[in-house]
Amino acid sequence: MPLPELDWADPKEVWAIMLQKDRKYCRDPLYFRRHSFLQPRMRAILLDWLTEVCEVYRLHRETYYLALDFVDRYLSIKHDIAKQRLQLVGTTALFIAAKIEEIYPPKLSEFAYVTDGACTENEILEEELLMLKGLNWNLSPLTVNSWLNIYLQLSCLASKNINTSNFNIPNYPQQQFVQVTQLLDLCILDVGSLQFSYSILAASAVSHMLPVNVEQATGHTWEELLPCIQWMKSFAQVTVEKGVATLRSFEQVLREDAHNIQTHAVDLASLDKAQALQSSYRSAATEKQVYITSHRILQPSDTSKQHKKACSELCANDRITHHVLNPCRARHPLFEPNELVTNDLHTCM
Repeated sequence: MPLPELDWADPKEVWAIMLQKDRKYCRDPLYFRRHSFLQPRMRAILLDWLTEVCEVYRLHRETYYLALDFVDRYLSIKHDIAKQRLQLVGTTALFIAAKIEEIYPPKLSEFAYVTDGACTENEILEEELLMLKGLNWNLSPLTVNSWLNIYLQLSCLASKNINTSNFNIPNYPQQQFVQVTQLLDLCILDVGSLQFSYSILAASAVSHMLPVNVEQATGHTWEELLPCIQWMKSFAQVTVEKGVATLRSFEQVLREDAHNIQTHAVDLASLDKAQALQSSYRSAATEKQVYITSHRILQPSDTSKQHKKACSELCANDRITHHVLNPCRARHPLFEPNELVTNDLHTCM
């Protein structure tokens, strides 16, 4: 439990509630099997478009990640959503998230306007009711953005003497936050991110981008983080090669709050590059494993040779025929097929 002593709540109770929410608000990583008309590429296109909408209306990162959660959980319980309806689902999710998170959310007419006639105001209102009922009004997940804020604050506590009564006031550098969110914005476009919880995604991104003790700052063990860290490797490499996004300024937005505005810092081209790199890593790992397995079959261990020799001597002494089986049997591992679609698909917009 990495939370410090708090004068406004029991840190153990707070941490337990956070972990409970992380388990409660789960998404089905295989929900595309429920939708014969949708493909993972369409989800990436939708999310890329939503980030552009957020930047135009200066919406907060939390609003974007709330909308992302609503989309994924809604699609996890529905079946055979038409691709023409996918933009309506995304627009409605952002409409709901903005009303929850923003002080001055865009009007309904503005959400209909950005779709360029693809969604009407009435359609958004009708879809809103369906989405709220489908999600059972569970609209307060602890998003990956929220976990990142907590982790960065905890990492500052480890290096600075900060009054824990002000724990809810950010003390970390804005540029650090922007640096990690740039990686998360890219990772979240990939459907593979659905297999990990929000806390694991945020912790893994921190481990890639910042020199911190990730176990101390996140409460997760290295064994818990390793699968996600390995999966995120190609995305981190592309993010580093692209360079850290600069902190942007917006009209009517305070400088100290500028890092909380969702920007369109990544694109689909970066996603394609990361997925291609990830595919090459998998191919290399597969070839290496096949080589190791074949080598073990062709080159029996010394223990195996000694076992054969002992059995042969026993057979000779007892004058019986003894068939010796090689005890060092290697079984080929099963590799999950790459279900990610990297070819350009027709946009659902």
